Amino acid sequence: MIRLRRPAVAAVGLLTLAAAVALPLWTLADGTTSHATGQIPPGPTVVSTPTAPAQTATPVVTDAGAVYLPGPIIKQDLALDCESAALQVALAVRHIEVPQDRIFASLPQDPRPVQLGADGYPVRWGDPFTAFVGDVNGYEPRFTGYGVYYPPIVAAAERYGATADGHTGWTIAGIVAQLRLGNAVVIWLTSDFKAHIPRYWTAWDGTRVPWAIGEHAVPVIGYDPVQNTVTFVDVLYGVQRTMTTQAFAAAMTTFGGMGITVS
Repeated sequence: MIRLRRPAVAAVGLLTLAAAVALPLWTLADGTTSHATGQIPPGPTVVSTPTAPAQTATPVVTDAGAVYLPGPIIKQDLALDCESAALQVALAVRHIEVPQDRIFASLPQDPRPVQLGADGYPVRWGDPFTAFVGDVNGYEPRFTGYGVYYPPIVAAAERYGATADGHTGWTIAGIVAQLRLGNAVVIWLTSDFKAHIPRYWTAWDGTRVPWAIGEHAVPVIGYDPVQNTVTFVDVLYGVQRTMTTQAFAAAMTTFGGMGITVS
C-alpha cells in the first residue's frame, strides 16, 4: 500500500495467458525485509448473510485445469485504501458493481494518531479488526495511516449484497476451491509480496494487533496447476500479477493467512 521501488513477479493478461511478461519483484522503500518475532493469533470467523442474492460468476477453466475469474483490473483511488479496491474487484466478479469510494465511506474509521515507543514503532494505535486505522492518505512508514483487516470488509461485502466468509488460516488449496466455485478471495499480505515476521501494537481496547509496513490486500482471481501459479490484481498499481504458489503462500504467512471469500 506504500509507494515502492521495483524488483519480480510475473504479470499475465487474463485473455493472453500464454504471453506472460516478467515484471520485477518489489522491495519496501525503506528496505525492510523482516520484523521482530511474533505469532498471529487465529481471528474469529466472520460469515455474513447477503441482503440480496449475487449473480453466479462463471470461471474460465482451461483444458489443463487452470481457472480464471473475470475480475476487473483497477487501481486504488486513495493512498492506503487497497482493501476497498480489492473488495470492489471481488464484488465485480459476482456482478455487484460498487465503487471503492463508496465502500471506503461505509467502513468504520479510527483517525486517532499513533503512540510511538522509544524505538520509534507503534505501541498504541487503533484496531484494524474493527475500523480503518489512521489517515487513508497517510504514509505507513511514518505511521500516519495504516489500513483495515477482514471483519469490516466482510461487513461491507454483506452491505452490498454478497455473502462473505472471513478468517485467518487461508491456504492455497482453500483459495483454489473458492476460485473453482466462481468466488474471488481477498488476501492480506505486504506490498513487496514477501514473508515478514509481524510486530505488534496494543489497540485502544486492549487488542494485540499484528502489523507490518506495507500491509496490502489483493483479490486472487486465477490459478494454474501446470505452471503452479496464482494470479491476482495488484490494486496498488492497477496491474495483474502472477506468482508461484510457493511464493504466494509464503507471503500469506505475514498475516497468518488472513482473507475473505466473496460469493
